[in-house]
Amino acid sequence: MPDRTSLLSPKGITRLGLLINVLLGLTKCLTGWLAGSRALLADGIHSLTDLAGDIAVLFTLDYAEKPRDLRHPYGHQKFASMVALFIALLLLAFCIGLLFECLRQLHRGPAPVPGQAALWVAAAALLAKELLYHATAFVARRFRSRLLLANAWHHRTDSATSLLALIGIGLAIWGGPGWALADTLVGFLLAAYLAIEGGKLLRGAVNDLVDSAPDPDTLEDLREHILPTPGVVAYHAFRARRAGDRLDVDLHLQVRPELSVGEGHAIARRVKENILHTHPEVMDVLIHLEPATGDALVPKGVSGSNPTPASPPHHDKKRRV
Repeated sequence: MPDRTSLLSPKGITRLGLLINVLLGLTKCLTGWLAGSRALLADGIHSLTDLAGDIAVLFTLDYAEKPRDLRHPYGHQKFASMVALFIALLLLAFCIGLLFECLRQLHRGPAPVPGQAALWVAAAALLAKELLYHATAFVARRFRSRLLLANAWHHRTDSATSLLALIGIGLAIWGGPGWALADTLVGFLLAAYLAIEGGKLLRGAVNDLVDSAPDPDTLEDLREHILPTPGVVAYHAFRARRAGDRLDVDLHLQVRPELSVGEGHAIARRVKENILHTHPEVMDVLIHLEPATGDALVPKGVSGSNPTPASPPHHDKKRRV
């Protein structure tokens, strides 16, 4: 398991993002006001709004990992999906606001030329936020966290607005007021791009909240650990659903009918341990035990070619219907 206490852990990278957003937001707002750059001032305000996402992620990382209780018998992981939904909506709201701001800028006409300090701050902010995006996305992939991935894309919106501010400030300084509308055109393109990414995050969060199954490759990886377990004849009714960044799995496991209840449960326990050991993202595996005989033998996930109670199952072949 990856170390959850280091800087490159979910909480560590989120705390770093929180600190960076505070410093960048205050610096960009102060410099934008002193240098006369409305673009940098708006960029600084957006950096400060990122604090809401970071605080929500930190709260969720603590709350979602709480143990199950009487009111939440399936755990608290859905809170991670709810916060991912919140961040996606925040991202979409910012994109809509950016589009309206671009329209207002077109209506107002060219903006005044900002000072040189605004250009350097925008460049530094772009570099810092892009590095933070890549670091957060790396941790998100490492821990398989959709919540962190959503927050990573929220960091990228800030780097995109910094890029927009950098282009607008640079063209205004280089070409004068006649080039000031260039940042508006770039703003339209960036807003459309970020809206598409926000839509993807929104769809993923909604799918988690309505108990959608994970992707087919993940399901196949989970199934691989069932039939090779000694004593397993077949399985069926295999299901998995997302709960935040974790997975819940349940299946019907079929064993030879002459086995005792204790022997059957020992086989089921080994199947569960195999899945939990190789897939740390799985939170729980619920197994319903059945006898593999007569009508009870469902031809789905059968071990061997023609398994019968009298012949031991072969684990080098498997058939699924």
